Amino acid sequence: MSHDFAPGPRNRKGRPQLTPEARALADELSRRAAQMWAESDGELSIAEAVELAAFRMGVELPQTETEPRSEP
Repeated sequence: MSHDFAPGPRNRKGRPQLTPEARALADELSRRAAQMWAESDGELSIAEAVELAAFRMGVELPQTETEPRSEP
């Protein structure tokens, strides 16, 4: 299975510029997540790979929902 994921463009119109430190962190997170995703052979979504990479780097990201919540 071939994976051809590549992060999108960095600077999108209307978004603030990242500091050099934040950009370096984002680049490393993106690199690790893309590698994990490619190596997972379909076991991880890219969102899950990003969350796992962030966890391993000690970076906290907003939570994403992958399963619907059940109503009490």
